[in-house]
Amino acid sequence: MVYNMVRLVMAEAARRQEVAANRISFVDALRWLLDSKPGDELVPLKVNPDRSGRAEPRVRKRRPKEFPVMKKPRSEWRKQLMGNTLAG
Repeated sequence: MVYNMVRLVMAEAARRQEVAANRISFVDALRWLLDSKPGDELVPLKVNPDRSGRAEPRVRKRRPKEFPVMKKPRSEWRKQLMGNTLAG
C-alpha cells in the first residue's frame, strides 16, 4: 500500500510540474509522505534527468570457476598445500 501511495504522490507531482511521472524521484516522494502531515500542500519534488535510450540487458554474468570444489576439510587442504610447498 505504501508503494502505491508513493506512486500516487509521484503522479500528482508530475501532473503539477508538467513532467513524466517516471522522472519524479521515488525517494523524494517517499520522504514527503513520511514528513508531511494531513492537509499539507504537495511541494515540488525533485525531477530526475531524462535518461531516454538507456537500457541494460537482463543477463546473468557467471564465469565458471577455475578452482576445484572443496570436498574435504580445510585443514586437510592446508596440510596438502603446505606439504607441496615444502617439498617443492
